[in-house]
Amino acid sequence: MGDVPSLGLNEKRALVIGGAGGGIGSAVTMSLLTAGAEVAVITVDEKHAEEVIAEGAEHGKHIHVQVADVTEDKAFADALDQVITESGPIEHLVNVVGGAGITDWSRAKDYQLETFDRILSRNLRYALVSCQRIASALIDASQSGSIVNISSIATRAVPLLAGYGAAKAGLESLSRTMAAEWGQYGIRVNVVAPGTVKTPRAGKNDLEEASKKIPLQRRAEPEDIADAVLFLLSERAQYITGQTLVVDGGATLGASGDSLPVFVTNPEVRKQFE
Repeated sequence: MGDVPSLGLNEKRALVIGGAGGGIGSAVTMSLLTAGAEVAVITVDEKHAEEVIAEGAEHGKHIHVQVADVTEDKAFADALDQVITESGPIEHLVNVVGGAGITDWSRAKDYQLETFDRILSRNLRYALVSCQRIASALIDASQSGSIVNISSIATRAVPLLAGYGAAKAGLESLSRTMAAEWGQYGIRVNVVAPGTVKTPRAGKNDLEEASKKIPLQRRAEPEDIADAVLFLLSERAQYITGQTLVVDGGATLGASGDSLPVFVTNPEVRKQFE
């Protein structure tokens, strides 16, 4: 047997948008640092910026941080340009920013266009901007690279999340198109679609009853998602592009264990198994 290929991330330049705050982004940032990459982060929160710089220092690493809101076009574009100017072309990009806030949940028949536009801006629009800028710099420098965008299993239809699911479905489609167009330049684009994850915003409580509905019987840790991201960024995935890797503990498979799928409604069938 030959040698196991390395991750190939040592001394590579990486940017994690949303790479602070204790959730998936933070886990991705730390995973890249551990793999030897030179990491930059864009975050909207000054406190999170200070925390991730301090955490990097604990690992003997300097993390370059820009503070910007991805929904503010000029500020975000300036932050991207600043990272590229200081670091050179970014070889690995991860777009983590996204999600739905408390006021973004709604029945589809009541969904407000203002909410829809806000969700698209936070989950889809900014990712086009960042991918374009990072890819353009790589192409101009004749360098290869890899991009991972964070989607969600909400693309498969989750009640109350019409806008969020649509935005993430758009992100997956956009990623496939970019993969098709940029493959000739050696740029790979993939997607990781998490299920429920224990993050500060989503809640770190175990939700034991909800976890029992997942085949692997637990919610994901941020590190579970970061591991998938690291794989897709790395040389171990050098022939993978335009794909979505679902990391949900099997939640989208349907029933868990001995539970009956909800579509088994015939009482004569159900009583055979209950």
